[in-house]
Amino acid sequence: MADCHAIERSRPERGAASAALSSFPAIPSATGQGVTLLVAAGRAVYAGWGDGDGTSPHLYRTTDGTTWNPVPGQPTGTHAKVPIRAAYDRHTRALYVTYANAPGPNGQSDGSVHKLATVTGTWTDVTPVKPGGTAPDGGTDAFGYGGVAVDARRPGTVVVSTNNRRAAVDTLYRSTDGGRTWTSLKDSAVFDVSETPYLKWGEDQPKFGWWIQALALDPYDSRHIVYGTGATLYGTRDLKNRAPQIRGLEETSVRQLISPPVGEAHLISGLGDIGVMYHERLTASPSRGMATNPVFGSATGLAQAAGRPAYVVRTGWGDHGNGAYSNDGGRTWAPFAAQPDIAKSAPGPIATNADGSVLLWSFVHWDGTKYAAHRSADNGATWSEVSSFPKGATPVADPADPTLFYAYDTDTGTLYASTDSGRSFTARATGLPSGDSQFKIAVAPGRSGDLWLSAKWNGLHRSTDGGVTFTKVDSCWASYTVGFGKAADGADCPAIYQVGSTEAITAVYRSDDEAKTWVRINDDAHQWGWTGEAITGDPRIHGRVYLATNGRGIQYGEPV
Repeated sequence: MADCHAIERSRPERGAASAALSSFPAIPSATGQGVTLLVAAGRAVYAGWGDGDGTSPHLYRTTDGTTWNPVPGQPTGTHAKVPIRAAYDRHTRALYVTYANAPGPNGQSDGSVHKLATVTGTWTDVTPVKPGGTAPDGGTDAFGYGGVAVDARRPGTVVVSTNNRRAAVDTLYRSTDGGRTWTSLKDSAVFDVSETPYLKWGEDQPKFGWWIQALALDPYDSRHIVYGTGATLYGTRDLKNRAPQIRGLEETSVRQLISPPVGEAHLISGLGDIGVMYHERLTASPSRGMATNPVFGSATGLAQAAGRPAYVVRTGWGDHGNGAYSNDGGRTWAPFAAQPDIAKSAPGPIATNADGSVLLWSFVHWDGTKYAAHRSADNGATWSEVSSFPKGATPVADPADPTLFYAYDTDTGTLYASTDSGRSFTARATGLPSGDSQFKIAVAPGRSGDLWLSAKWNGLHRSTDGGVTFTKVDSCWASYTVGFGKAADGADCPAIYQVGSTEAITAVYRSDDEAKTWVRINDDAHQWGWTGEAITGDPRIHGRVYLATNGRGIQYGEPV
């Protein structure tokens, strides 16, 4: 129950709604952490509080549901600043509490595990390993503790997780004697990620896990443990062999989508946390896993040469380079031979012109700071700054003319264009919607200068003269993202897909007549949260569409 600001109590026997308990003594601070845990232990209920300063009480108890008091003798200090999770062993009447110096899952660097004998009120420090030793990389082994679970059938059997242990990698510790001795389950772990190869992260073996705060122990099987990580849910039934408890792709934030006109894969995706994927099948996790050489965390750019689809480029956050190219449609990759200095700290979107001879790379720091774009005409071997490019804008290549690039300055509502293969940019249309960095420009395939601007509640705008003039599309009043796919039979224009509003609701639409009319292609039961980041149709199959979500993976659909 993290991120709650108060304790609430309901009385279902009266059908009453929940109401905040004014008697709870802790007061939320500006951090807004509030209640971190609620655990029933016999006749008492314990509540953890996340706004402590390391000296004030942070664990409270009630025995009547109304009166709350600090638990006597509770641990304090940096290593026990925030109670993260708790579990109660009813056999031994012991409450196990994990602690850290921050609520997490990110930012924890100290922590502990303590046991409270609820009958006597005695506290015991049962921390498996104290943070602060030397990590494998020579730095400090800094981490907190996160999840905790007890065995419902075996007294004194408890499992806890470390959290945010970067260099040494997180683990689970298991004790069968009430926390006197512990065994790390990471040391003997064997993983099977054949159904989700991306979990290897470009290495021979996947990591045991990181950001482990969710942890459960099967009440009917003492050797069945499931734990959550920053990438998936892992489970074991023998304390050794582990496999993901989900099938397919992580439900990540999807940033970019490309549907190639030729090749094995109908889809290439750029994702948060897990880089770029080559989807040779749409019903299974990509067999190659994440794109490697180099491995990215989050992808920031993905582009394909319209007239040379075997050439694909990508950019993102990586430890061994921030840009790469592929000459086989995205199956394999090689890093750029060089990159601008700013690329490491602010990798942004990238574009390649129609024949793949020019790259244009824009730079945006995670904090929103924007920088000048850079250009390469030798496949990333050398780069030069393009001072006339609007800082931080997303470069867009014309699909038919390799000399043309476009960029939309969302700060000023100005469309810029280059007619010299990205060497210089000049302003064209002005006075367009501004003030939102998520306004997007897309170019219709096979047509030079056919630009479409999605401007959220400002609607959908179109230019057929390369951005000199724009006309607002009357058939919809809001547009969040737009893309294109194969034309309908007999049509002389590509299918247009958008997430937008033609009437009162926001939905997914297709138009086969240049946005004169729209057909809704999702329904009220398939909304998937935020879907305004990216959408694209399949250039080989009319009606097939790929939709980006923020946390629900990639959705795709086609006419029945």
